[in-house]
Parts: sequence; structure tokens; C-alpha cells
Amino acid sequence: CWPTVQLAKSNLYPSDSRILCSSRSTMAKVSAILSTLGAVAATGHSDFLSDLYSGKVSKNQVELVLAQHDEDLAWSEPLSSVRTVYCKGSQCSADAVQLSNVGREGHTFLHHIVNNYDSLANWTVFSQAQAPSEGYVNHRVGGGHLLSGITMNDYLAHHNDTEGKADSLFLMSSKVHMGTLRHALRSTYKVHEDQQTPKLSSASETCPKESGEDVWGAYHDVPQLKKLISAKCGVEEHSLGAAIRSFWEDLVQLPIPPREVIHYSQGARFAVSRDRLRQRSKAYYQGLLNSISLEQDPCLSYLYEFSWYYLTGASSTAPCTTSVEDATVISSPARFLQEGTSGVSGGGDEDENPVAGTVRSSAVALSALVTAAALALSA
Repeated sequence: CWPTVQLAKSNLYPSDSRILCSSRSTMAKVSAILSTLGAVAATGHSDFLSDLYSGKVSKNQVELVLAQHDEDLAWSEPLSSVRTVYCKGSQCSADAVQLSNVGREGHTFLHHIVNNYDSLANWTVFSQAQAPSEGYVNHRVGGGHLLSGITMNDYLAHHNDTEGKADSLFLMSSKVHMGTLRHALRSTYKVHEDQQTPKLSSASETCPKESGEDVWGAYHDVPQLKKLISAKCGVEEHSLGAAIRSFWEDLVQLPIPPREVIHYSQGARFAVSRDRLRQRSKAYYQGLLNSISLEQDPCLSYLYEFSWYYLTGASSTAPCTTSVEDATVISSPARFLQEGTSGVSGGGDEDENPVAGTVRSSAVALSALVTAAALALSA
């Protein structure tokens, strides 16, 4: 039997006792699902979520867009009424839309925006398809990229919680310096299996506070990431900063962020309102989509993960303030992030050698790629 949804609803709504079977494995699966999604009764948005899980909220109000390859989607079954799955693998869910295996999750998200531009939901949550869980350790251990204290329910309910005032939800877990690719991680983002992280108290905390336990860590070099992007994009490591600035000016088409610091959410999970998405034209998103539609693992997909806050809308303000350390990151001595900790999310078994496999795709020089993409955007 397939009792997941019924059991989940039984926990969410005590009056619903339609349990089809109750084996230990079934109960364990349901327990994991409820833990992943966050128990409704324990949140401040239980009324809205009760309607959501009972199918009373339409896809026009809230839509969950999942980029699936072969991941198990059991965790999202209780959300099937508002879920849209795009699959690029061989083990797709029954309700999935099949796409060519190109462009990673960036291609999936942009495909959805372009093909639904005139009928976007009031609030769209974009996510990779693995079950959301705390942090990200490495490719072997994995992780669902959530900040500690946050659940998927926070993403789903944020627009309702703010009475429609929020135009997006980006919980920034990382910041990267454009010129050097040095990274700093948020203390509430788990990157070690035994790490004890402080927990956020609400989804309104886009950025760390200036004091307390939720803070930015120190900047570190991430040599593996630089090698990966250099090889993938066909750009010498010493030229990456200039190439990323070119990407920003030609494709992001917003002012360079203060002190050249890009704030982003590792794992490419975020939520955006229809009004914010429509600050950019359909042609703009089509140009971004065209730029990552030819290769399975294109160069630009990594830069898109850095940039979703800036690409999905035309905000004139930075999401987070910058600090004294942000101003001195270029001249500070190099510190190195622990081996195996990724600067961007990614799949495969390449964590021991992140450059492995990059030669399998035709690496196009980033400068030429950006030029071609910019021409597409201006067409």
C-alpha cells in the first residue's frame, strides 16, 4: 500500500484517521517526511499549512517547483496538489514533466519561468528534489541545504505569513567575493557531520545578525571550486574575477554588489513572488535559459547558483550588509576551507577531484559564452 499521504494527514489533522497500513517501515518513512517538512502544529503558520496540506490551496496561490534527476520524492507527496516536478533522469515520478538532461537545476527553474510566465503562481518555491535537511557536508554524505531551525514549510508559508508583503525568501548561507572566489559560510549552515549549529528562530532572518550566534564565518579560499569553475568555463584561474565581473555586467545586468560580495543560498532553494519575477521580461529569462541549454553541466549553471537573488527580479539593494572583513578580503592571507566542503552544490562522485569529468563537456571560454548570451538577451 501507499499510506504516506494518509498517515501524514493523520498526524497533521488528528480527526483524519484514514491509515491504510502501519508497518514499522511505513511509520519510519512518514516520520521522516514529517520531520523534513516540519510539523505544522509547531509552526506559527499552522492555519495556512493545514489548508495547504489538505488541498485547499491552489497552484495559482503557491507552487513548489522541483528539479528532479533520480531523487526519491516521497518527502514531497503531502504537497502533491501544489507540486510541479521536472525530471531529467530515468526514475521520474508519475506526475513529472520530462526534460532533456541539460543545464542542471538552473535550466529547470528557467524553463518553468519562461513557459509559465503569464500564469505564474503568486508564490513559487524553487528547489532541487532531494529531501530538504540541514546543511551540506559533501557529495558522499550529502545534505538538503537548509539552515538550522528552518523547514520547507517556512519557504511555502512565508508569503502568507507576511500578508503578501514579502517578494522573495532567500536565506543566505554563503557569500563569495567576486574577484577572488573566497567564500564565507554562515554559522547556522551545517558543513560537518558533528557540527553543533545555532538555530534560526524565523525565516525572516535572510542574513546573519551583527551579533549573537548566527554570524558569518571568516573568508577562506576554496581551491577545488576555483579549479572546477576554471576548467568548466575554459578560463585561467587568475582571470576568473574579470570573467565573473563580465558575467555580472552582461547577464545579471545590475550594479556590481557592494565590495564585490555576492550573497547566495547554497543548494539553489528559494521562493519568489510573481510580481518580483515579472520585474524581468520573459525575453530576459529566455536568454538565460538559452545560455545553459546545450550542455549537461554548463559553466554558467555554477554562476547562476551564485546569482539567483539577483537574476529573479531587479532589486537595486543588496540582500545583506557588508563588513570590514568584506572590504579587506582581497589583501587578507589565504585560509583554506576544509577539503570536501563545496562552494556550490553539485552532484556526482567527484568530490575527491572536482575537476574530474569536466573535460567530458566542451568547455567554452566564459568570455565568449557571456558575449553570446548577452547578444541573446539583447535580441
